[in-house]
Amino acid sequence: MASSSSIKLPYQGPVHAFTHAQLGDLKGRLIEYPHVPGSAIVQFRSIPYATVPKRFLPSVPLTEIPSTFDNRPHRDFTHFGAACPQPGATKPAWFAPQGGKLPDDELLDFDEFTCLTVSISVPVSQLTHQTDKALPVMVYVHGGAAQDGCGHVDGLHNNGPLAAFAHSISQPVIIVNIGYRLNWLGSLVCQDMLEEYTLDPTSPHGPFNLTIQDQRNAFTWIHKFMGGFGGDASNITAFGESAGSIFTLYHIIGSDKRMFDRAILQSGVVLGDLPFIAKEAEYQALLTKFGIQGTTPAERLDQLRKVDAAALADVQGTHTLPFVGDIPGVETQNSLFTRGIPTVENQFDLAPANDWLGDVMIGDDLWEGQTILELLKQCEPKVFVGAIISIFGETIAQELLETYDMPLSGEIDPNRFLLQLSYFIGDLLFSAPIDKLATTLARTSSSGARRETTLKQRTVYRYSIALSNPFAGNTHSFAAGHHFVEILFLFLTLLDRYPTRRDKWLERQARETARRWITFANGKEPWEEYRVNSLTTGGNEASDDASEAKIAIADDLHGWTVRTRSEDEQASKDDPWGERRYAGWRALEKAFDALKSASGMPEEMHGAFVNGARLQILKAATTPGPEAAM
Repeated sequence: MASSSSIKLPYQGPVHAFTHAQLGDLKGRLIEYPHVPGSAIVQFRSIPYATVPKRFLPSVPLTEIPSTFDNRPHRDFTHFGAACPQPGATKPAWFAPQGGKLPDDELLDFDEFTCLTVSISVPVSQLTHQTDKALPVMVYVHGGAAQDGCGHVDGLHNNGPLAAFAHSISQPVIIVNIGYRLNWLGSLVCQDMLEEYTLDPTSPHGPFNLTIQDQRNAFTWIHKFMGGFGGDASNITAFGESAGSIFTLYHIIGSDKRMFDRAILQSGVVLGDLPFIAKEAEYQALLTKFGIQGTTPAERLDQLRKVDAAALADVQGTHTLPFVGDIPGVETQNSLFTRGIPTVENQFDLAPANDWLGDVMIGDDLWEGQTILELLKQCEPKVFVGAIISIFGETIAQELLETYDMPLSGEIDPNRFLLQLSYFIGDLLFSAPIDKLATTLARTSSSGARRETTLKQRTVYRYSIALSNPFAGNTHSFAAGHHFVEILFLFLTLLDRYPTRRDKWLERQARETARRWITFANGKEPWEEYRVNSLTTGGNEASDDASEAKIAIADDLHGWTVRTRSEDEQASKDDPWGERRYAGWRALEKAFDALKSASGMPEEMHGAFVNGARLQILKAATTPGPEAAM
């Protein structure tokens, strides 16, 4: 069974009929939100941008509204369509961090063949030609580890309130949320798929990385049709969270053709990649899991295509670690990564060197590792410490571990160790590389120490969020700055759920968060830029100093405030939820630099070397030790 379908009654609310110059007649919801009076929007829910001809095949872009697509009335976009089959949004725990389901979450559908849609919110004034000015466009790429996520059809990420709020503060935008295939439906890589592709090349980009291909098709659709909604296709801001940020960065690194104009990278950078042999091993494990024993590639793939989509999605995989190598039969100019192969190491070279990308907002949450606490609970201190020593050597390991308050002996209270381990892993995967990328981008910005005058001028804005989850009864309750916490504020969909203490403090922080994202999308300064200064050392070598670079902080005591890094490093030491770990980020970078220097490998091999070391650390942190296994 490939899909689920809820019974949706005909929409009884106000509608807006609109004739798009290219797409023809469309019907959307006409909505005025009580928290944003006087700023009505029209929301077109789940317009298809591509079709899926068969499981594990690349999507086919659409240039018109198909006569048949799903079970909704033709050209009626007043109801959301389907999300990609997944384990996450099928379980109540998925919605617990936001305080439970919202009304739109009660009627979620899942179908792998009709999930490639966009949901668009437009100020009604723009559709009724009350202004001739084309509006900036914001495109949201949802997160969920590329395993889960339904941010184009759910309640939490509903883009209507954000679009209405933007209009109310005289900075109107059009907002588009895109859907894409997840888990094995978007990430499977194997020899059988390659052989199938060789016989029938269905996409110039090859048979793999279907998640990225889907997203590319969505952006192509947006470029082609956004003008008909009153949007400016030459003024697009992509914003993605977690896996959405990761894949937005893959587009920045990989594409030599402009996909958007600005980017907001929320808690996600390139985490690594897996070689073909590792992806093939995952595929073989899937075949074993489902008892598939076909004798030819066609037989094996055909049997796997018949496996229930939900059962397939429920099998865990490394979906955020794609295969990025060369693909036989794919011309270089058609590669998804024409600008270079995205790796942990070279993202810091390829992203800044992008000549079509404009301004960038980039940030993290204070406690990124909190979201994987359950995975870390069975890690034994001595096992983890031993792994760090084996990777870095005792001297570097001691300095690194002590920075995270973990003794080299491994003798530490298990509760304290779990907390410190979560900081370490969260910084390893998210905060440290995010901080490094922000600094690297700023180094090549127009007002910083720009060294390559051929690059597009850009300004960089850095943030960190330590707001707490305000909802009781979930694993993230009252945690300050957990991974994805900004989503509970940004979309303005939870205003009725926040506690009202401190004169509606949380509601005010949500509006301020939304205002800053919208301001950036309008090409204005959300706060002072992150500027890195050039220094000259005694040996006359150029280096950088980010100590006076400005970073925007959002927390429970001060709301949004802007400090220099040096001010924040000192001030945050007194924060009740913990300091920002600049020292830890420096220690991690120093440890990996020492590792590369000691390896004796050519520089071009450092990427794979660093990727392997990070994966070893992650495996040590998430694999139960001998005692836990007994």
